[in-house]
Amino acid sequence: MVLYKYLPPARLDVIEKRTIRFTQPADFNDPFEFRPCIQSAASDAQVREYVEANFETLVDRELAQYGQLVPAALRAQLPQLKANLPALFRLSEPHVLAKVSPLIDEFLNRHVGVLCLSELKDSILMWGHYTENHQGLTVGFDADHPFFSRRRSDQDEFGFLRRVEYSRERPNIVLSDTSSREWFQTKCLDWAYEKEWRIVRLLSEADQRVDGSRLPACLFGFPEDAVMEIVIGLRAPEWLVEKVRSLKPCFPRATLLQAREDPSNYGLRFEEIG
Repeated sequence: MVLYKYLPPARLDVIEKRTIRFTQPADFNDPFEFRPCIQSAASDAQVREYVEANFETLVDRELAQYGQLVPAALRAQLPQLKANLPALFRLSEPHVLAKVSPLIDEFLNRHVGVLCLSELKDSILMWGHYTENHQGLTVGFDADHPFFSRRRSDQDEFGFLRRVEYSRERPNIVLSDTSSREWFQTKCLDWAYEKEWRIVRLLSEADQRVDGSRLPACLFGFPEDAVMEIVIGLRAPEWLVEKVRSLKPCFPRATLLQAREDPSNYGLRFEEIG
């Protein structure tokens, strides 16, 4: 399978330098990326289980330190306090989650980057949105290349391609029982036309970091033989066409194509140009 990265003319350096950005969620054009709705920190059953398993230990520790300050009457009410703790937790939870959510956002933007690709090379919308009105190019990558399969174990959530799932409903999660699917690969149904696949990498593995106005651009080198196609946009300027032609020999497996207007339909045709 070939998956495509749409690029504006200014990102010709992707094929010049053979490096590509894995983008932090805060720099995506979708403000809901990596931001499911956090309903609670734990389920009712998990809270009750935690209280049951840890209440006496926590109380004993506090009494050992402050026991002389606790009236005997209050100590007698400890069993009732234990029964009420889950309800007290729920009362305080919204205030806790309001502080936790920004911390999660900050953590992800500091440590995680995403490369977004598409099954399609002929999407008129994506050519318009991502290539500066059809003036840029797309790079077609071999999805089976080892560059896209760097998972260290079955439990590793990073370094492999995953298909994005589209939903009308925003994921509502319990923090203690969530999945990478809800965080990394679920988007609003409005984006379904992109037919996206993505690979998530740790930014600590980046080969280069370039300072930006908001977040650094974290660049990862990719092998020349991971590229299967280079497609030049319908409105690409002549200088870009010639530059891409000159770079074509660097990619031994790649076919060079030029997008053309379909003369009778709303669509694109692709002509091999060497």
